[in-house]
Amino acid sequence: MAGQLFLGIEGGATRTTGVVTDGELRVLSRHVTGPTNLYAVGEKRALAAIHDILTHTLFPAGARVDTLAAMAFCIAGVRTEADQKVWRRLIRRKTNLKAPAIITHDAAAGLAAGSPEETGILVVCGTGSLVYARRTDGAERFVGGRGPILGDEGSGFDIGHRALRAALRASDGRGRPTLLERFIPERLGLGGLDDLVPWVSPFAKDRVASVAKIVFEAAESGDEVAVEILEGAAEELARAVGVAARELWPPTGEAGRPERVVFAGGVLRHQGHFRTVVTARIVERVAGVRCALPEMEGAIGAARIARRAASGQ
Repeated sequence: MAGQLFLGIEGGATRTTGVVTDGELRVLSRHVTGPTNLYAVGEKRALAAIHDILTHTLFPAGARVDTLAAMAFCIAGVRTEADQKVWRRLIRRKTNLKAPAIITHDAAAGLAAGSPEETGILVVCGTGSLVYARRTDGAERFVGGRGPILGDEGSGFDIGHRALRAALRASDGRGRPTLLERFIPERLGLGGLDDLVPWVSPFAKDRVASVAKIVFEAAESGDEVAVEILEGAAEELARAVGVAARELWPPTGEAGRPERVVFAGGVLRHQGHFRTVVTARIVERVAGVRCALPEMEGAIGAARIARRAASGQ
């Protein structure tokens, strides 16, 4: 694939990153812009973000849309054929689509960032959580990832939410004593736990998720409640991995077994001890699997997907 160029885009509800790479996945240009999740920002803003990516990645790399070997748009919220149809319509406004153009979800880019074969299991644990698995034949399985109201078990939000409730129960005398009762208002600069009511209103997903770092601090100080919250989060993530593994690689089937689990998201990236605990819980369920952080960012993973598309695989 010498001389060929690939565009990879990883987009979410917070930001979108685009890269142009060569055939060795060396980054020739990179640009970060606003969100592209249609359910979060709508078509107009999402399309503006794509235009911004194209403007700031193609020219610096000496490329045009019609000279790219392939493109991959890995966008949060793309799950169904209907979602792909909407995005294909939007992208036609900015590209001629003569080159292969893969339109898929951002989890595919995350997995490709840590798996050269683009197979295995991705565990995302940041503000939200998600487990995504892909087999060599292209079969996929999602577990979780339905947002803080319907799911996101084991996520930063889930950890923070459980901690807030534990602190309030302790304050009321309905729960066990915990350092969280003192740590949370102190670290958040609040006068007391009752100040949490306006602090989380209106619904403040990111604020609640930010409490997770206080839970890690309390756990390091030996707080049993905080430790139990984190152990429960690790168990939720490992359970989701086990479900995905059994679905795509059943013990009695001929599909083999997943070789790797790729970790993504701020909580898993920055909390090394928690990552170790999650790894141990996963290996209990999926023997022999290797767990690791990805070696590249998601947008380059998207470019890897584009490269595969260009090769016809």
